[in-house]
Amino acid sequence: MNNSQIKRLARIRLAGNWGNCVALSTTLISFATMIALGELIIYNITVMIDGKYTSYFDYISSPTAFYLMICRAVIYYLLFVPEVANLRGTYISLSQGKSFLGTQWELRHIGAVHYVRIILLQTLSLIYQAMLLIPLAACCFGVAYYIELCRQSITTRSLLMFMLCLLMAIIMLSVFIYFKIKLRLIPYIAALHPETGIIDTFILSSRLMRGNVIRYLVFQLSFLHYLMMCLLIFPIIVVIPYYYMSVAVLCSELVTDEAVREYMSGKES
Repeated sequence: MNNSQIKRLARIRLAGNWGNCVALSTTLISFATMIALGELIIYNITVMIDGKYTSYFDYISSPTAFYLMICRAVIYYLLFVPEVANLRGTYISLSQGKSFLGTQWELRHIGAVHYVRIILLQTLSLIYQAMLLIPLAACCFGVAYYIELCRQSITTRSLLMFMLCLLMAIIMLSVFIYFKIKLRLIPYIAALHPETGIIDTFILSSRLMRGNVIRYLVFQLSFLHYLMMCLLIFPIIVVIPYYYMSVAVLCSELVTDEAVREYMSGKES
């Protein structure tokens, strides 16, 4: 299917489920907003009790506040990742023609092993992406450094090093986007084929994305014109269901039963 057919099918699958999907997206946005407001309230209460903090960075630099923030971040992470997985699982099921209530019933009665697996997959994915970000961050630091050096005095060496760092930053950004897209099917493989092992999920996502990276990138860019709508609050909760359903339809098309069986049979042989 091309992009137009995928989006048309997404609208068909959303027919009769727009209200439920909007409510689901609103709940997730509200959850993230409550976390941000909670952090702001904790900071303001701390400043009222102890007035030595003049900014949020001074507050975070104190050991006690820093460790407490890390503990809260871990708790938020353990709560937020399963909810995002439920959101994706809902759209995956709806993209296959299942009912919303039946999908929610199934997701709410999945065992604890599934949630542990989802958290492990997400954590390993983040660690992998963080490793890819290290050379990109180094190149960006080099660009900022040589920009400041050129402001003080422009020399041939500093200008050449700035151009080299800028070129390397562009290359590393492209590499990061490429490998990030290669891992994009991990949540969908985990939802559609929960029997697949964790390492196998990473390998299978990379293999199924082979030859589809540009297609996925173009598909993502086709939603750029909706960003202007999302500058307003209300269109966000309408665009999010449409976007998630469209991505679910695309990824469900890529994660076929035949491809998974072929990989598993090849591994066994």
